[in-house]
Amino acid sequence: MVAFQYEDVDELLTMMERWGIAEVHLTVEEASLDLVRALPAMLPHPTPPAQEMPCLPEDKLEREPAIVRAPAVGTFHLAKRGFRHGAPRVCDQVQAGQIIGTIELMHVPNDLISPVSGIIDEILAADGAGVEYGQPLMVIRPYEEVSEDEAGMLPPPAR
Repeated sequence: MVAFQYEDVDELLTMMERWGIAEVHLTVEEASLDLVRALPAMLPHPTPPAQEMPCLPEDKLEREPAIVRAPAVGTFHLAKRGFRHGAPRVCDQVQAGQIIGTIELMHVPNDLISPVSGIIDEILAADGAGVEYGQPLMVIRPYEEVSEDEAGMLPPPAR
């Protein structure tokens, strides 16, 4: 019968903490090991004070935010191009279909696409953090819908 060594279990716990994994079930031959740990609550990035926020006025945004969730387990990375500061930040404008990040799994990046055009309200996961399937990553407040006639009257989003 195989016995798990303390060093191996300690290494597993370290990897679980580093990658944000809550549970592991391991079976080797006839021996099995279940590791379960509580995950700390993820805090959103701090937002600048309201007077410094370059967001659009409330009347130009819909009230119901869109929540961007992780489509797979992996490592979350913010997009490195297409934003004023090199990566998306709170109050940045995004367009539907724009790449806002990636989920990397086994060294293969998968693009994370914005489902709506609007303003980033919150970024809930840190760049480089391990994420679970379905975990909320960003909150985007969509622009209000306008008719085709009105669309020509709104200024284009800042880049």
